[in-house]
Amino acid sequence: MSASRFAALAALVTLSLLSTGCKDGGKADTGEAGRPVASSVALHPPVGGQGTSMEVRIDANASVFAFDGTSVDFGEGIRVDGVNVDDGWGSRVAITIEPDAALGKRTVEVRSDGRRYTLTDAFDVIAESFRIAPETVRIGEAVDIDIVGTNTAWLGGVTWPNFGEGIDVVEFSVLSETLATASLSVSPDTAPGWRNVVMDNGGGSLVTLYDGLKVDRVSLAATFDPPVAEQGDTVEFTVFARGTDFQSGTPRVGFADRYGPNPDVVVDTVTVLDAENLYGRMTLSNAAALGNRDVTLELPDEGLLIPDAFEVIGGEWDLSEVAVDLSFTVVRSRDNNGNGEYSERVRANCTFFIPLDPPCPSGGGGSGSGSEAGSDPSPYDNNGVWMATGEGSGGGQEDCPFPTPVSAGDYVWLESDQNIITLEKQIDTASGSIYYTAPDIQLEDYVTDNMYDLHTSGDPEAIGEFVLDEVLPTVPSDWQWVAPDLWGNHTHNRAEDFAFSWTPALTYPDAMFVVSICTKQSPCPMAEESWSGYAGAYPWDDGSHLFTASEMSMMGAGGVPVYAYSVISGREFGLPDSIYQTNQATSYIYLSQYMVLE
Repeated sequence: MSASRFAALAALVTLSLLSTGCKDGGKADTGEAGRPVASSVALHPPVGGQGTSMEVRIDANASVFAFDGTSVDFGEGIRVDGVNVDDGWGSRVAITIEPDAALGKRTVEVRSDGRRYTLTDAFDVIAESFRIAPETVRIGEAVDIDIVGTNTAWLGGVTWPNFGEGIDVVEFSVLSETLATASLSVSPDTAPGWRNVVMDNGGGSLVTLYDGLKVDRVSLAATFDPPVAEQGDTVEFTVFARGTDFQSGTPRVGFADRYGPNPDVVVDTVTVLDAENLYGRMTLSNAAALGNRDVTLELPDEGLLIPDAFEVIGGEWDLSEVAVDLSFTVVRSRDNNGNGEYSERVRANCTFFIPLDPPCPSGGGGSGSGSEAGSDPSPYDNNGVWMATGEGSGGGQEDCPFPTPVSAGDYVWLESDQNIITLEKQIDTASGSIYYTAPDIQLEDYVTDNMYDLHTSGDPEAIGEFVLDEVLPTVPSDWQWVAPDLWGNHTHNRAEDFAFSWTPALTYPDAMFVVSICTKQSPCPMAEESWSGYAGAYPWDDGSHLFTASEMSMMGAGGVPVYAYSVISGREFGLPDSIYQTNQATSYIYLSQYMVLE
């Protein structure tokens, strides 16, 4: 029994070894005054959860355990499955705690060699408990841990584990109230030995798994070269790792900054040279987060962590890399309650940025009838119901870095022969992102069938003064929803066609009119309940259209949002000398409503 393990004991029970008989007629051990010698006995761990099996260690500072005839009693509700005496000073007891065992502290009784020893309030039965697998990690290792609870109520975003000093929780996911997973990185200089694992469920609710994880003295050591890499560069790297077996399978290389795994560095190639050496090539995004990076290598049977393997430093940029995002939008929302009133918000936004290179990976895909909404309709008058989640839907967007924003002065403005809209410079304090917006414009500022030039006021250290002619159109005509009247929980039978009409905006072919029930980003449950999705339509701009009964019957029952908008895109443009000359400004008049499907 190690000294460090005894130091971690939460309960140490001291008792007098009271002799109930003397072996071979001899006398009990006595001190100088003829009294029994007091001995310290430690029971570890001092707690156990209902419905679990575990091993309890009982150790003493004197020889009190006999190899034959040693028994332990934990009281009602705890079954002793076996007692193993290692020597006179220590024994191990396998127990099973019944699911309905009484909660609270209890006295443990040990009988050995004709003597009885009583450990008062030595063991505590608790309701919550957990176990982990694997139970052993190595110094310098990156490893995934499964955590299984009994009578727990873990909650994502609240519950968090602690494995002690030198072990970082890189990722943690709560899969259910009793199941979670954690990705750990074990520091190369962490201390070996047993350690407690604590689950914090918020509000001061802590559950401890005593000696739950062992840090093995076996260590994995690795080096990474180069020590520095620049944003936007493609870099060759090498890894030497003592005691690994790269030939068991090409390792999966990952990168993490201080916030966790980050996809802003992409591995292009990895080549294994031998069991302990590999080289590869990586590309850093031009917006890769600055600072030190940990490198992880995942093998079939082990993981490896190289903390602070290299540093990401800032790269150079120039105006030839800057793109422009520009939009002008009217958003109308109809109150489903009250009097069905409309509220309006008018926004003009502009951002100058350096697009991610390499671009951020994303998932996608879908199935259903028709062509997915969002692509150019061919022909118009085209309906569809599309899958947004579930089988066949593909993956979601990864957590990507922010593109690098660029200043164009204290303000920019939109100018036409009808009016001028000024967009003021804003800086997000959290991300440092720079954008331009018009904060107080009204509906009358959105002049339909209009064309705007974009002017920059200029920043001497970034984008200068430019005029980009006729880049932002507005929709050719205003429009209003006519029928049905979608407020006050308007109800529609899914077995019937859903016909709708609006005042013709006269936008075809320069702009399009689109209607959807739910969206790809915010899908609705489908009637089959095995997937979720949305319905979309590109109507001719004749003021009326419908979703068929067969399409409506695919939707699930319940309340759904209904969106309609007229949208137009401007010509392709770009800043002078920029490589990005295919920017397109967009302009919307957009309506959000609500109805109930039955």
